[in-house]
Amino acid sequence: MSLQQVIQRFAQGLSIVFHPIFIPMAMAYVILDTSPFRYPLGDYRFVVPLLLTGIFTIIYPIFMLLICRGLGLVKSVDLSERRDRIVPYIATSSFIFWAYFMMRKGSDPVIGQIDILTYHNPLFEAMYLGVFFTLVLLLLCTLFWKVSAHSASSVALVLLVYHVAPYSNESVLPWCIASVLIAGFSAASRLYVKAHSIEQVIAGWFLGIVGMSLGFYWVFDLAI
Repeated sequence: MSLQQVIQRFAQGLSIVFHPIFIPMAMAYVILDTSPFRYPLGDYRFVVPLLLTGIFTIIYPIFMLLICRGLGLVKSVDLSERRDRIVPYIATSSFIFWAYFMMRKGSDPVIGQIDILTYHNPLFEAMYLGVFFTLVLLLLCTLFWKVSAHSASSVALVLLVYHVAPYSNESVLPWCIASVLIAGFSAASRLYVKAHSIEQVIAGWFLGIVGMSLGFYWVFDLAI
């Protein structure tokens, strides 16, 4: 195996590890690890937000994607074509807003009050809303042009760390460094495998910055 092939596979591996579907879980862990609402590892108030995030940002979207593939609504599960991304973006943004609603109200619109969610954290509200806004912006752009969701999600993680910092009792410097590295390697991997152009990567960064910032501005009524 040549060096170029090794680098190619490494870049493909990074694209999988830093896939947008996994980034919200990283965001949730950052909040739980750094926020003043910090609970012991294993405490149900620590586990439930992670579980909620995993269900609504990983399990539901994957299940929906498989249904779309089975119905022929998408050509492949890697969503390499611009048009293939539209339906998954609509569905996933709906799941994210549902998660935001549950965290905001401490209840589910179908099954009613969920006592465990009354221990909500406003930082989670901002996170879910920021991811929702980012997905909506991606959807609107994707109607006309393919934009890098990897770049949008990874830079949204950077912005989340930035916005969490003022509310944290812990140093967020390690997470700041890690998030910047994730954003950089994610963008580089997408460029190397020729999944996106540099313009599409930069556009993704812009959408991620705007989307996550809007989420925090909305929840915390921050000045722009």
